[in-house]
Amino acid sequence: MKLEIKHSKKTGTIKQAFNRTFPFLKIEFFNLKHLPGEATAINNMIQDDVSLETINPSMKEGWLSIEPEDKVSAVEQIFQHNFGLPVQVFRKQKNVWIETTHTDHLSLAEQNEKGKIASAPAIHREPGDRYLDEGEYQ
Repeated sequence: MKLEIKHSKKTGTIKQAFNRTFPFLKIEFFNLKHLPGEATAINNMIQDDVSLETINPSMKEGWLSIEPEDKVSAVEQIFQHNFGLPVQVFRKQKNVWIETTHTDHLSLAEQNEKGKIASAPAIHREPGDRYLDEGEYQ
């Protein structure tokens, strides 16, 4: 996926493009930068209708190439270092989005797969059926 980072682009446009490629992940823009593995307070999150130049008026424009095998921490740091845009990646867990701070070492593909599995509908079991976890034996 290639994203064009321009002053006039809105945060929501970037977020939608990212989520189309990784449907169980999303990025959120913040007004504070963070170190790898750190969370950012939700009250520092930026709305979808904000232009990128509002976040960083001295931002340089360019293209950002994101691949499924890229680590979450690397993607977050590229946004920050190359464009001065603080972002966090979130993963879908059922009906909520969780910040991936403890799993930033995983690739986007791995995170997306974890979100897909975690958001899958529960398997219907008949009363009396016994569910065995992997590695558990009767």
